Amino acid sequence: MIKIYHIPAIAFFLICSSVAMLAQKSVYTFPFENSYKLPPMETFINAEEIASTYQTLGNLYTTEITGLGDETMEQTSSTYISDVKAIDAFRFLKFYMEEQLIAPGEETHGSVEMSIIYFHEKNRVNLGTALNVLTFGLGTLLGIPFATSITDVEVEASFFNETNQFITTHRGVGRGKKLIGLYSLDTRLPHQRALKNALDDLNTNIMADPDLHHVKLPAAVPEP
Repeated sequence: MIKIYHIPAIAFFLICSSVAMLAQKSVYTFPFENSYKLPPMETFINAEEIASTYQTLGNLYTTEITGLGDETMEQTSSTYISDVKAIDAFRFLKFYMEEQLIAPGEETHGSVEMSIIYFHEKNRVNLGTALNVLTFGLGTLLGIPFATSITDVEVEASFFNETNQFITTHRGVGRGKKLIGLYSLDTRLPHQRALKNALDDLNTNIMADPDLHHVKLPAAVPEP
């Protein structure tokens, strides 16, 4: 028999588990499902551009190395600052290309490179802002939202044929919103919503592009 003082702990565990499961599921679901996919292609993610867009690219370091014959060589390396939203962006692009856009197969027919070329967050006043001012900040302590967080992103996909010749580039834009309060400051969720909307917009443009129609998978020919 469960003791009464154990119930709050169990409820807290269930709530945390549910939130974690929903957050994990949100990464692997999109508001669309393609009726067909492009033929097998090599997939690339421009990690440096994502790092630059999210401003996670750190300083460049140049090191002098003395090799054989006292020849001096310079080696340049860079450092990256971990950012959860940049990681989410990388995961979204990777999953979209591998699971939604490109059909599986060993023989590739060209390549596609994707990146995030724009990311911006801003807070906008709302009704809760006025309520918190009228209550001299008491509403904030009670959890009334004091602003609306808006996240905008733009994704880009560039396609190349088997000889690495450029075919076309498509972009998609998306926006995510969330009410911000003293106890709900995290803006990861609206960023994920913005990514989904941007990929939805991008996917619509890709599927409607006649220049990419010729690289569709050929129809199966029944054996005689």
